[in-house]
Amino acid sequence: MTVSTKPVLKHVRTAAAVVAIATAATLAGPAPDASAGGSCNPGWCSQTWNDSGKGFYARKNWCKDTGKTGSYTTKEPTCNNQKETWLSPGERTNGNRDWDVFQVKKGRCFKVDFELTPPGRDFSKKYNRKNKKTIYVKVENHAFAKVRSSTC
Repeated sequence: MTVSTKPVLKHVRTAAAVVAIATAATLAGPAPDASAGGSCNPGWCSQTWNDSGKGFYARKNWCKDTGKTGSYTTKEPTCNNQKETWLSPGERTNGNRDWDVFQVKKGRCFKVDFELTPPGRDFSKKYNRKNKKTIYVKVENHAFAKVRSSTC
């Protein structure tokens, strides 16, 4: 009787890949928080994806030393020669540059999925700005913000 080694080899390859990824993450060090200066280490930059039907602005700098991914402020971030980019439906910020903030304008409502590294800390949030001020939402360097819907 012959025993197949294919299932065993598949598990060995999977385990080897997990070890390689964990080793690379260990050598790179912990993920840095989003900085007010708009800088990040390649591979750890914050990114915002527009999977909704409406466009909105993303900004380079959070301009505060407090807050975590998903927190927001009504104070417009204007520090360090602030830059912004318009994200049309289907567009994303560049993953090799730091985009710490996205804007939810007065009268709009966004449903957002946040994905963080390390995995397992993902969450979703709704920002309802109907009859409320415009807000600016933080995205830390080790996070993705996926705007899924622009209506509530």
